[in-house]
Amino acid sequence: MIIQDEIREEAVICDPACGVGKFLLEPIKSKIDRFYKIKDGKIIPKITIRGFDKGFGNNEQKTIILAKANMLIYFSEVIKNYPNHTKEFADLFNSTFTLKTDSILGTLKDPVENTYDLILTNPPYVTDGSSNFKEEIQKNNDLKKYYKINAMGVEGLFMEWIIRALKPNGKAFIIVPDGIFNRQNDRNLRAFLCQECFIDGIISLPENTFFTTKQKTYILCITKKNNKTDIQSDPVFTYLVSEIGESRDVYRFDIEQNDLIEAITLYNFFKGNKKAFENINTDPRCKIVPIEKFESEIYWSIDRWWSKEEKITLGIEKENKTLSVLEFSSYLSCMADTLENFSLGLKKIKIVNNNQTKKVKIGNIFDFPAIKGITKSFIESNKGNIPVYGGKKEQEPIGYIKDNIKNVVYFENCLAWNREGSVGYVFYHKNKFTTNDHHRPMIIKEEYIQILDIEYMRYAIEKVLLSQGFKWSKTASKEKVANLSVSIPITSTGKFDIEKQKEIIATHKKIEEIKNSTFDELRKIQEYSLII
Repeated sequence: MIIQDEIREEAVICDPACGVGKFLLEPIKSKIDRFYKIKDGKIIPKITIRGFDKGFGNNEQKTIILAKANMLIYFSEVIKNYPNHTKEFADLFNSTFTLKTDSILGTLKDPVENTYDLILTNPPYVTDGSSNFKEEIQKNNDLKKYYKINAMGVEGLFMEWIIRALKPNGKAFIIVPDGIFNRQNDRNLRAFLCQECFIDGIISLPENTFFTTKQKTYILCITKKNNKTDIQSDPVFTYLVSEIGESRDVYRFDIEQNDLIEAITLYNFFKGNKKAFENINTDPRCKIVPIEKFESEIYWSIDRWWSKEEKITLGIEKENKTLSVLEFSSYLSCMADTLENFSLGLKKIKIVNNNQTKKVKIGNIFDFPAIKGITKSFIESNKGNIPVYGGKKEQEPIGYIKDNIKNVVYFENCLAWNREGSVGYVFYHKNKFTTNDHHRPMIIKEEYIQILDIEYMRYAIEKVLLSQGFKWSKTASKEKVANLSVSIPITSTGKFDIEKQKEIIATHKKIEEIKNSTFDELRKIQEYSLII
């Protein structure tokens, strides 16, 4: 399994929504002799596992009974060797799995912080009825302070609990529904996740991976930061799983294809050398994604980062999807509801009044350092972990080189634009990088650092550059770029208004998020053929 290497002696491991306990028991089943010793008539656990679930009705309460029964099965060989220790084993099973019956919140009633080294869970995904949970939370001051994010659904509350309950450097592997990655209302949750944790990996699972869950799901792999001020520079492992080694129906027959095995193998390789792994990866199901793509305002459904052609090659999508007229009518009705939600989201956006602006030449506020661009052959001869950017439309490196190479100029925390290739696109690179000849850095002058918002400047400069009609035959040279002017908000006294800049870029991000989602919905229509 993906987490076996994460289980260390003395570790405290938890599943806050454990069900019948498989998530906790499967990883240790081959190591029970190692983690549980019998000495002087006592069971000496070298790890601590804790499973919680809530239950009021008989059926719900049976889940914990089944969890303890499963633990009995997993420990059967050890029990057979120590038949006189049944009471000790019973105490172990009872202390491992706990039923929470004193509140509808179940595990969520306990505001746990910095307690667990490892959390493995598949929490419930419920939006209907989640208001009951939030009403219960509002009755308790401690819980109100604990659940600050106001995430959607019960799964959002569990996500917040998991993040807070992890120890610094603790890890979690969570099955999450696509809603957490896609919902605009959960952007605060995604921002909180980035603030508190490093995102190690996201593995896309096929529909019906879990028999009781029809929703699209993912494995989210995270590590809690030691310090909130730590900034993630490592890329993120992503993988598309099509099959899981068993049929995804009620029968669960074994099948030959099991993409999870390769996903786990590659993820474990990736952990050993995150920045250089992309150079050796040859699996088309795996992409190593820059952390910059994971911003709170942007959807995190990793599947969209594979093109339609790539998905067809992998067998994830078919060339043509067919629908009957009735099915298509139903599909359009669902899409209309989705678009209506997007429309409501737009209406809630506060449009920033930007009447007072000042036009300033880009060359007056940015320096354009002279560099010798990195060539493809140089990258091949000097492979390392510092990204080299080229003239791509997306913020994706063309390769990686070693750090501190003589005569190579490195940059960080600055803008860079495409002078050739996908000309005119501008990117904000937070971490250390260098470029080829198609992509050039621009460094904000020191006197403007505190009064200009770097993300606003990226947006404003890109808007101007793309309006110029640059193309391969008309490159965006630094001389041309320096002479172009951008509009910057100013105060009534004529000074640059950085607060207004921040408001504008926040509004722009929200609009782009909704616009991209709308395009995604409209593109889906083109994938269908009608059967008449």
